[in-house]
Amino acid sequence: MSEFIWSMSISFQLLFIIVSGVLYLYLKFKSFKFYSFYNIFLLGYVLSRLDANYYAAEDFVATFLGGKNAEIFVAILCLYIQIGFCNFYTVFALYFLDLHKHTKKFFAAVINILKSLAIGFFIFGVFSYLIKDYSFYVSLFTFIYIPVMLAVFMPSVFLAMKYSAEHKYFFLTGASIFVVFSLIAFAGSRISSLNMKNPIMFFYIGTILETIFFSLGLAFKVKVFNEERDKVRAEITRHKHQQQISRFQGLLQGEERERKRMAEELHDGIAGDLTAIKFQLSTFNKEEASPKNRNIIEEVSKIIDNSYEQIREISHNLSPSSIINYGLIYTLESFCQKIEKNFRIRFKFNFSGEKPDLSKAVQIHIYRIIQELVNNMLKHAHATEGSLDIFYEKPKMRIILEDNGKGFSQDPTSKGIGLSNIDSRIRFLNARLVKENTKAGTRFIIEINTNLVPDHNSFF
Repeated sequence: MSEFIWSMSISFQLLFIIVSGVLYLYLKFKSFKFYSFYNIFLLGYVLSRLDANYYAAEDFVATFLGGKNAEIFVAILCLYIQIGFCNFYTVFALYFLDLHKHTKKFFAAVINILKSLAIGFFIFGVFSYLIKDYSFYVSLFTFIYIPVMLAVFMPSVFLAMKYSAEHKYFFLTGASIFVVFSLIAFAGSRISSLNMKNPIMFFYIGTILETIFFSLGLAFKVKVFNEERDKVRAEITRHKHQQQISRFQGLLQGEERERKRMAEELHDGIAGDLTAIKFQLSTFNKEEASPKNRNIIEEVSKIIDNSYEQIREISHNLSPSSIINYGLIYTLESFCQKIEKNFRIRFKFNFSGEKPDLSKAVQIHIYRIIQELVNNMLKHAHATEGSLDIFYEKPKMRIILEDNGKGFSQDPTSKGIGLSNIDSRIRFLNARLVKENTKAGTRFIIEINTNLVPDHNSFF
């Protein structure tokens, strides 16, 4: 039975040397590097507990130091290996429990203590070898090393319970079992009155149980790590998306400002000049003019009136002030009526649902998308009928634009400015645009979740 447990302990150490090494290379956590060192030292110690291995080590050392020197040297070395795996396990535990992040001063103090113990007991080991007194080294280990490590262990547990994530419960359970069983094994091997036949068995069982609980804690730790990594990635993605939105917003704001400037120049400049020209024509005395000149004046007046209406229409399309004054639905309804009047095609408009409570900026984006799609329909699809249906029930808006034309290309490699603007506005709104070919013509479906629309209220 003892050999089976010994073999199991060896197998566990070999397995976790590989596992911790791979995890360190993959996750770059320092804790797994120290866990690898712990398992290497522990493996060396467990191997030395088999009599055949122990005596083989003595025989090997005896070839250099002699028989009596080899006995004390190997005994001191085995005890120092225990100090090694205990130190590495402590460092690993502090990292694994994230105490290096939350309790930096305590972490630094413990590291200094462990370094001092490692150096001090190396010196003690050399001194014990020189005086040929192994019992002196054991006494130092019993009355200095073990109390100091217990003094480190207790506050570490308290701080871990306070600061560490939920993986601490698995790990601290395994660590506590390991410490208790190690102390039992040490006491059983040093106190003869306990009459323990094979106390090292407790040590083996403690290492096995610690490894099992560590496995559970590791699984939870990796889960927490993946969740944190996903959270960081999501935050980076959100930040990049926000940067894209800000860039789109800047470009679209500039576009809208330029549209407004051009609309004002057309309205106040050219339209004003046409009004002045018409006023000058009206000063002519039509009664005294010849019939030919009178006809010319009337014809020019009609051309001026038509030009004025066209400029007024262009100015309105460039800067839809009615959105600011009357809202999106009224503006789109007027837009559809003008399509019917100016292009002499049937163009129906229908709205149902709640009144949209959207920012002016969002309303302008939606208006521009529909305007560009309708313009493409008129220029390229050669439609004779069309319709615009809007349904809004907060936070969902669904827009359907249909026509009986032949459609137009949406090849992403050959997009013009108009389609690129549509894409930019759709992305800005976090919306979805779908094009469908129907038997009658083409259908565009725009779906908007207003809860996902960035909060930008001003263009100008």
